[in-house]
Formats: sequence, structure tokens, C-alpha cells
Amino acid sequence: MMNVLIYAGALFFQPHAQDSLGIETVNGKIFVVHQVGEKETLYGISKRYGTTVDAIVQYNPAASAGLSIGQILKVPYTAKSTASNTAAKTTGGIIHVVAAKETMFSISKAYGVSVEDIRQWNNLADNSLTIGQEIVIKKRNTASTPANQSTTTSTPAVTNAAGTHTVEPKETLYSIANKYDITVQQLKEWNNLQSNELDIGQTINVKQPAQGTSPVRRDTSVTTQQPVVTARQTTTTTTTQPVKNDPPPVKNDAPVKEPVRNPTTETIRISESVKNGDEILEKGIAELIEGTDGNRKYLALHRTAPVGTILKVRNELNNREVFVRVMGKLPDTALTDKVVIKISKSAFDRLGAIDPRFRVEVTYYK
Repeated sequence: MMNVLIYAGALFFQPHAQDSLGIETVNGKIFVVHQVGEKETLYGISKRYGTTVDAIVQYNPAASAGLSIGQILKVPYTAKSTASNTAAKTTGGIIHVVAAKETMFSISKAYGVSVEDIRQWNNLADNSLTIGQEIVIKKRNTASTPANQSTTTSTPAVTNAAGTHTVEPKETLYSIANKYDITVQQLKEWNNLQSNELDIGQTINVKQPAQGTSPVRRDTSVTTQQPVVTARQTTTTTTTQPVKNDPPPVKNDAPVKEPVRNPTTETIRISESVKNGDEILEKGIAELIEGTDGNRKYLALHRTAPVGTILKVRNELNNREVFVRVMGKLPDTALTDKVVIKISKSAFDRLGAIDPRFRVEVTYYK
């Protein structure tokens, strides 16, 4: 009972609980006194406090007819199960209680683990969390499964005789590197990858190829090869080598105009070999441009880049990249103080973003 009171008190004094007016105890049962806010529903309130809609209606009969702004509800508090504590003790981990505005991504960064690890440790089907939810955070290198022991919660990585891996849907370089306990940089070097993009069904090396073995290549771009000219030899008694006099190459100093590119129909590349004063690199927060759900183009709002500029945006969580075209200026407001770029929904999905706000690296050239 003491633990319940301590947790209920912590729930009340959390800075986010501005619509929770206090805690009441009626006949030995604890209730959270909640004031209904704008657009709140019984379902949302039940998820917030870890209870059910039926339980709220049972103690607030008037709520069955609908909610109104400012209405006072007594929400029954239910003590959390100790199953997560048992799991944490047996694995040498800890228990984290989810607070307001916390996400899978923010919790994973706080503990130095991945979102996939948290979901696997807690048998979660998606990234949804509720306030007050207890989740297990295991220690690194303590949850490994012996090679000869089967498990029902995860599938061990299997490397075939050739040391390759076939890319499956939703897999990234980051997830594959974690699967085989290697780094993203090693994957890129072993497979001559110039970016982090992968294709479903693509075969890549997951261990260093042997000397003299050509790595698996993904680059399908057309390359122009110079024809090999083989000098013909005559079979006469005086063998002479014919001299091929090619005209001197014509040097064209005229500037070549860059053709206008469409991000939705072709791949735009920024040469990463350019390392001079014209390159601009920014890091910060990216946000979604509202109202671009039906737009298939990769567009962006930026504070300083001129309209039409092509920017390379990299998601720092999973290293996925996308090229976007600046369509307008990012306004200078207090809400966008730490925001370096806003991107359209198609670019947001391409980066595999989970949260509406996430950290990115932006590269472009003047």
C-alpha cells in the first residue's frame, strides 16, 4: 500500500500533470482527480492512467453521456504488476516508468540501447507507450542467447557459408549491423556502398570478403568505359608497331549547367568528395510540414538556403538519407528556435522517422 501511495504522489507532482487536481482515497481505494481538457476522450484518459473506460464510467456515471471541457472525473488507480520487476531482476536490468512526452526513441537514447531492443525485452508489438507504464531496460551483453539454445522471442542471425545476408523488408544498414555485431562503416566498406540505401532482396557481405574476392555490389549506375586499343602486330620479317595518332583532346572551359532534377523521379547526388569552404553542414531538429500527407515530392523549408537548393538530410538515429528541394523559408519563431529544417511527409517517411521531431544532419553547398 505504501508503494502505491508513493507512486500516486509522484504521478500528482509530475510537472506534466497540470490537468490532475490531486489524489483522493475513498473507502481505501485511490482515485486520481482529473479535469477534462479540450479534445480529451474517455479512451485517451483511460490509457493515460492505465485503467479502462468501464472503470471510469463506473465511478463517474455522468461521463457515459459524453465529456465536457472542465468536467471533473475520479479515475481509479490500479497498481502495476510486478512482472516487470521480476524480469528486470532476473536479467540484471532496471525498471523505467514512462513519463509524459517520453517516447521509445527518447528512452532508448537515455539508456544507450535501440528501440528494437526495448520492444523485444518487453514483448511490445509497436512503439506505443502510456504514462506510468513500467518497461524493462536490460544491461548490454546480458541478454545474449547461446548459439545452441533456441528462443521464442528472437531469431538469431545466421550467416551462410558465403558470409552474405539477403535484405528483408524494413531492414536498414543499422539493424543488419546490430544483427551481426558489426558496424555500419564495415558493411559499407565490404560492399562498396556509397550511401545507406538498400533494396529488398539485395545480397550484401556481412563479413570481410577474402582477398581477391569481389565484394557484392549494389551500384547499378551506368559507367562509361574507355575502349581498350590493342596494337596489331604484323608477321613480316621486320615487325613494326603502327603508331596511332589521336587528335589532341579539346578542352572545353565553358561552365556546364546542372539540369533541373525532379526528386520524385530520379536520384539526386551531392558529391561527398567536395571538402571546401562552400560546403555547409548543420545539425539539429527536423519537423514534419503539416498538410503534406498527399504530396509525393521531397520538399523542405530552410532558414538560409535559397529556394530550389538541394539539401541532403540524414536521420542520426538510423543513418537513412534523403535529398529534398527547398520550397520556402523556415520562419524565425520561438517554436522553431532549435529546428533547422521542416520536411514533407514523403521525405519524413523516407527517413524512417518515428517521432514528429527528430535529430538530423543537413548538408548542402552554396
